[in-house]
Amino acid sequence: MTLLNIIELWLNNKNNLKIQSKQKYDSLINIYIKDEFRNISVNKLRINNFENYFNKLNNNSVSISIQKTILYIIKSSLNYGYTNKLCNYIEIDNIKFKNIQKNIYTLSIEEQKKLEKELVNNINIRKCCLLLCLYTGLRVGEVCGLKWEDINFEAKTVQIKRTIQRIKNNNNDMKTILIASTPKSDTSNRIIPIPNFLIDILKRFKQDDNVFLLSKSNKYYDPRLLESFYERILIKCLINHNKFHTLRHTFATRAIESKMDVKTLSEILGHSNINITLKLYVHPSQELKRNSIENLVNYITNY
Repeated sequence: MTLLNIIELWLNNKNNLKIQSKQKYDSLINIYIKDEFRNISVNKLRINNFENYFNKLNNNSVSISIQKTILYIIKSSLNYGYTNKLCNYIEIDNIKFKNIQKNIYTLSIEEQKKLEKELVNNINIRKCCLLLCLYTGLRVGEVCGLKWEDINFEAKTVQIKRTIQRIKNNNNDMKTILIASTPKSDTSNRIIPIPNFLIDILKRFKQDDNVFLLSKSNKYYDPRLLESFYERILIKCLINHNKFHTLRHTFATRAIESKMDVKTLSEILGHSNINITLKLYVHPSQELKRNSIENLVNYITNY
């Protein structure tokens, strides 16, 4: 029996797996695992086989997040195989990743002000939702999944209950379909404060509770439409092209710059722990470092 055989058995017997997760695993197996482990007996595999395999992925610039998902698939499958007496036990907990920190693009203060000026000009619900992302860090699928019942105007909060995603459709000739699913993780199901100025804007567009903000109906709103709208706004503002996720990065960066504590920011972003937030966003700018040094000098001088 090959590792690929065991992976397929593990995946087919994995209960309560979201359809989008199943499709993600299938894709990674087809792209990264199938050819590598198709013809090798699983009982001939050793830890060095996996170390060499992940070194190869790293040399091919496969992202750390993808590598970690692949490791999860392999480890879970091997545990399944061992539990069901399909293979010997193989310990691969010591696989190490060469973590390369990627530069995260954020809007500068000047770009953010330019963008906000355009968004509040002749504002509509799509512009309002872009502002909401910029001041709450919502993901594109999360903001597309918002219904008016999720906005608490008295408490001035928004609750994230669902996310809209486009996935492959295996049932008919349509290549993809839109689905609403639960948020990315348990911590992604969260309640976020909304700034006062945005509450006032949202009140102008309020509709029935069961209506989605962006579609203005009970139909799903395609995240790709909002991403395209964002791109057109950038062009109008003469801001360099960047991904929609830049709004989330910009929110987090501004939050750190304004001295929001990391625990609060982590909960607002829906991260499972503060280490994710620290790793992604707590990288002070040179100006912030300079101010910190000067504050230190002033503290010592005036002590």
